[in-house]
Amino acid sequence: MNAKEKVSYVKALVSIATADERIEPEERQYFSQIGQLYGISESEMEDIIDSVLNKKESIEEILSSIGERGTKLLLIYELLALCYADNKYSIAEKNGMKNICRILGIEDEKLAALEGALEESIKIQEKINTILER
Repeated sequence: MNAKEKVSYVKALVSIATADERIEPEERQYFSQIGQLYGISESEMEDIIDSVLNKKESIEEILSSIGERGTKLLLIYELLALCYADNKYSIAEKNGMKNICRILGIEDEKLAALEGALEESIKIQEKINTILER
């Protein structure tokens, strides 16, 4: 990904996280990690969060820089992981995901398959935690 795609990618993550108009501590921690991964400083990350919260760009404008299908699918996966991070996949988040998929040209079936895979992953992790007595 080039620098512009990285910023758009992170803005999209922030956008879905703020679909419910708040950022949970787990989500903020996730943004910090993603920022480090993509070479985005803490202050730049705060600017990105502020920009998204204040709706300085539409989601269409944010996503317009992401062109590769593989990058789009990875973004959808990471967005879903973020949605599930607080163990709640809200109606606002679901609607936001459907809209993002529409904008990116990702099929509803692909979104449903990724949602199912993440739900299975969560169940497996819960089972592991039970076995490990956590």
